[in-house]
Parts: sequence; structure tokens; C-alpha cells
Amino acid sequence: MDDCTARFGACFSESTCSDGEKSTAYGWIFIVCQLVLSALLFLTLCGMHISKRGDDEKIIVSTGRHKFLEMVKKQLSRHGRSSLTDEKNQPSIYSLEPISETKRSEHNFMKNVADTTILYPAKSRPEYVPTSHLHILDFIKTITFVAANDEYIQTRMISCASLALLSSAASSTLAMLFKHERNIRGCMAGLGQMQDCMLDTKEWFMGQKDPFGDTLDSFKFLPIFLILAYIAFLVNRWRDFMITSHTIQGKIQDVGILVGSVPDNPVTKEEKKQIYKIYRLLNAAHIMCYKKFMRDEFKNDDSVYSQLVEMDLLTEKEGIHLGSMGKKVREGLCSRILCEIDVLLSLTTKKYAESKSIVLNDKICDLRGTMAKLHDTFVRDNPNEYILAMQVLVYIYMALVVVGYPLLMFSDNQSPFSCVQPLAFFGTYFTLLSLQMPYILFTRLYNPFDAHDDINAENLVASTELALFNSMRCQFRDISAESDVDGDYELRSERTLYKANPSVATSIDTQPGDPAVHVYDLDKYESDIDGDYELRSERTLYKTNPSVATTFDTQPGDLAVRVYDLDK
Repeated sequence: MDDCTARFGACFSESTCSDGEKSTAYGWIFIVCQLVLSALLFLTLCGMHISKRGDDEKIIVSTGRHKFLEMVKKQLSRHGRSSLTDEKNQPSIYSLEPISETKRSEHNFMKNVADTTILYPAKSRPEYVPTSHLHILDFIKTITFVAANDEYIQTRMISCASLALLSSAASSTLAMLFKHERNIRGCMAGLGQMQDCMLDTKEWFMGQKDPFGDTLDSFKFLPIFLILAYIAFLVNRWRDFMITSHTIQGKIQDVGILVGSVPDNPVTKEEKKQIYKIYRLLNAAHIMCYKKFMRDEFKNDDSVYSQLVEMDLLTEKEGIHLGSMGKKVREGLCSRILCEIDVLLSLTTKKYAESKSIVLNDKICDLRGTMAKLHDTFVRDNPNEYILAMQVLVYIYMALVVVGYPLLMFSDNQSPFSCVQPLAFFGTYFTLLSLQMPYILFTRLYNPFDAHDDINAENLVASTELALFNSMRCQFRDISAESDVDGDYELRSERTLYKANPSVATSIDTQPGDPAVHVYDLDKYESDIDGDYELRSERTLYKTNPSVATTFDTQPGDLAVRVYDLDK
């Protein structure tokens, strides 16, 4: 149909179009496809919004740590492995769930520091790995994984694509309008009719292009300024989270070092048991501080105590007691730790040990305050008025972009397929995405513990436990060899007897009541024993009955014998 009086409208076949061209019909079909796809994306957003897991996502947004662990476990299972262990079932690199894989027991904790059968806490990865330290392929994999598993990022990208399709459809509609106008003008020129009274639609639209662009440039300053200020605030807040987490870790390790140095040498069994109890409670308090940011079995208030009992960090009675404290479990644990420290101080006979009581009390009180500060930081935000004003201005700017970019990005090349306006789509999409990206940052920075590539609280707790295990056991040197001498012995005195010549008789007299003698085989010999010695071998001779003869046979070359006077 070629009608100079035809009105502008959609047509989907060659016969119904005013210019009788197939390209016009294809152009309108393309516009309808963009509108339908935009509507489908909006419906997808509605479905995702309805399927949200609950209001708690406003506070803690899951970004895929659980999915990340499941993905790693699947990769390990493909290689026939259940965890990151070697053939001897010892951690070869790092554990995925270190605090759950650690084997804890009082017997293992009380072993001699030189005992080769000690089961140390599981190794863990660093609590945080900056992406700047990642290889380019790892960086791409991380970005892809986050985008594929973060529902919030997906909703923002889908909303931008939907609005960009609307903007592109509007730009395509302008192209069809201008094409229709050119066709009408050509038709009237062929008939010799006057055109002076006709409104030049294209000139009117193009005349609005520069003023609209100036409006966008003038308006964008304030919303962008507010966004940048809020990002700076959240970044500093994120750093505060990490600093506070490391401060908590440092205070717990300080307590471990002080507790490990309280007993006299050698440490009695009662003191070892008491130190182990403090060790358990310190780790339990650390886990309770981060339980909301760890795996699901720790997030549930009903199951976390049974989980701690299963991990041998609490006894059943302690679990029931702590479960009755409600939301103040951390405070209750800190109080319990102070009580157990007092018991340890009453057991030790070491001089000046009580002077550490004041320091330990201050450390535990500071630890409680720092843990509270960590959780208080979540509610320390900018005023609601500031956030509301920022959101309103950003949404107004987004609306101006959607309305103005079909014109600002319009390109009329007068080709048959001028309705395809890729610049309008991509320009709108990436501009909207740049305005949505700060909101993605707001969500990710709000809780720095939940994402799989952010601060990993479990690794932080595991690293602290390993440090506690070593520092609190620093004096566990089993000089009485309790595993070989029947009964428990308490050291009364010790002395060292020297032989002036390794070639003399190899009998050394000791005193009655000495059940154990350590014999040291040393390389260097000087008569005054003032030189440096290198230990070649060491062995211990035991008497099963202190009333037997007090002569111990040694071997030639033994320069020193250490005799321990023990009480059974």
C-alpha cells in the first residue's frame, strides 16, 4: 500500500505497510520482540522477588559460600578423594571445614610437646585472599562464579537489560517514525503537493537532543557524589570489620600465651586439665562470635550447642548451661573463662603467677568488648535520610537515562534496517549497570563474612585454634615420663651429675627415691663443663620401685646425668 495520507502505525506484513517494503514490517516485528523480551525479563524479576528466602536477606545476603564448598567437594569426588588429605589421612594442604575436621581430646592435648603422635588442629587457608593476588584465570573464574550464584547481582543485571530493551525499542520506534515521514514526503513530492505546512518531526526531536544532554550532565553530579561518599564509608567500615576480627584473634592468642605461662615447670596433670578446659572455652567463644557467618550447622541457635559438644569444645552440661543464656552466650563464656583462669591460678605454685591475674582479667574484658563491637558495627550506618535521598536521586537519574538515551544514542543512517539501534541498547544498559553496581557493592560490603571470596570466619577461627594449641602447651615437657613410670609423680628437686672422664667406671650413684634418670650423650667434653655441647642421644632409665639399689648403669661417653627427685 502506497498512500500519502496513511497514518503512522505498526504493520507486520508488506501489504499493510504504507511504503510497501518488507524492511518496514521486519522493523516493527523487531520492536515487538524487544518489548516482549523486556516484559519476560520483568516477569522473571517478579518471580525472583517472590521466591526470596525471607526478610533476613536484607541483613545477610547469601553469595554462594555453601555452593562454593559443594563445588569444590564435587571436584574432589571426581578424583576419588573426600577431602584435602594424603594417603596417611593427614592434612596435606588445607581443610575445607577445618574446625569440624579437627580431632580434639584431653588425652591428645596433654601429650608431651615432643610426642610424635600429637594430632594438631587442621590447617586452614588464609581468612582473606585479595583478588590482586589471584592469577588472571582465577580472577575470571571468581567473577563468573559470583555472577552465577549471587541472586542480587542477577536481579540487577536483569533489570538493567529489561530497561535497556525498552530504551532500544523506543529508539527503534523513532527510526520507524522518521522513515514514515520520509516516505510521506516522497509521496507528496511526487504528486506536486505543498509541504510547507508539514511538521518536520525529526528536526523537532533532534532539537531536543542537546538540551536533554545538558540536563543529564547537570543532574548527575549530586547522585554520583552521594554514591561515592557512601562507597567510601562502606569501604572504611569493611576495613573496620577486618581490623576488629584480627583484634579479636590477637586478644584470644594473648590470653592463650598468658595462660600457657602460668604453671610452673613441670606442669602437673591438674594444671594441664585446667588449661585444656580454658582452651576449649576460648575456641567456643570464638565460634559463637562468628556463628552467624559460618556454615548452616552453626547459624541455627538450636543446633550450634550440640555441634560444639560433638566437636568436643563443650561438655553436655556446659552446652545446656550456655543454651539457657539466650543472646548473651559470648558474655557467659567470657565469665566462665575468667572463673576457670582463677582455678588455674589457685593450682600453680609458681611465684608471681597471681600478678598475671589482673592482666588476664583485662584481656578477657577487652575481648568481650571487641566481640560486641564487631556486631555493633552492623547497625552503624549512615542516616536513613541520607540513604533515602541518594536512592531517590539515583532512580530519577535512571529514569532520565531510559527516557533520554533513545534520543541521545539515536543513529539515523536512512538504511532499510535503521530500526536496529545497538547504541541505544548498550549505552542504556551499561549506564544503568554503572548506577546499579554501587548497590551491588553496598550489599557485598555490608556483610564482609558471607561471600565465599570475602573474610572466611571459619578459617580465622581455625588459625586461632592452632595458635592456642601450641602456645598453651608450651611447657608440656613430660620429664617424669608418666607413660612409662607407674603412678603420678611430682618433682621435688633435680640435679645434674657430671663425669670428669668418659673412660671411668660407668656407674653413677643417686639418692634413694629417685625413680628416673635422664642420660645425655654429648659430643664435646670439658672437665669444667663450661663448653658447648651437642646432643647425640638421650635415654631415660627407670626404676619400678624407688626402694631398690640406686646405682644406674650408663654407657661410656655419657657426660651428664640428670637426676629427678619425684614424689609419687
